[in-house]
Amino acid sequence: MTSSEQLSPIEALRLDLDQLEEGVHTLAVVLPADWQREALHETDAKVLGDGVARLEITVHTDQTILVRGQLEVAYDVPCARCLAPARVDVGVETGDLCLTFVPRDRLRAWAAVPGLDVSEDDVEGIDPLETSELDELPHDGHVLDLRPTLAEQILVVYPMRRLCSAGEQCRGLCMRCGAELNAAPADATQCPSCGAPLDGSDADSDADSPWKRALAKLTSGPQG
Repeated sequence: MTSSEQLSPIEALRLDLDQLEEGVHTLAVVLPADWQREALHETDAKVLGDGVARLEITVHTDQTILVRGQLEVAYDVPCARCLAPARVDVGVETGDLCLTFVPRDRLRAWAAVPGLDVSEDDVEGIDPLETSELDELPHDGHVLDLRPTLAEQILVVYPMRRLCSAGEQCRGLCMRCGAELNAAPADATQCPSCGAPLDGSDADSDADSPWKRALAKLTSGPQG
């Protein structure tokens, strides 16, 4: 995103289908950092700033809407070994978006699969992303709000485990004092902060540390 580029506000993702003519429409929308934080509020991700959604929206005569495009969003998560920031590039993880939206009443008619009650309440609860029989997403009336779907795309790539820029070479934290070990010389055999062996065999097993004191409290159980 260049400083001179004109982007639409995020409210532009709420499409008024009555105002969109049949055909292809392009849309570049800013995804504010605060909005991303809301999408990721149940995680420990650190949002890095505003993002951008670049979309191509195709409107068909039957009110089927095809949405293609890319997300330019990134956030940091703690490295699984050393807790340093590890980057997640949402656009790389998701690849090119390709989503199809159809009117909910037509989706209800197509959802007559064996064993499925297609009453209105049940159709409301259908998640087409997780239902093999359905490959369309529903929209209601003349409004299609893309914000919930894009928020889901940002959240769904949150990794269970991610390493920092050191990758598999990340040396993690000292098991005795908690110091980060990536700054230690490559040939180091001891923690530069406390001298603990880096191979995990702590010869000074009686050494006191906050970590060991906390562990002792957990394993000793209630006193008295």
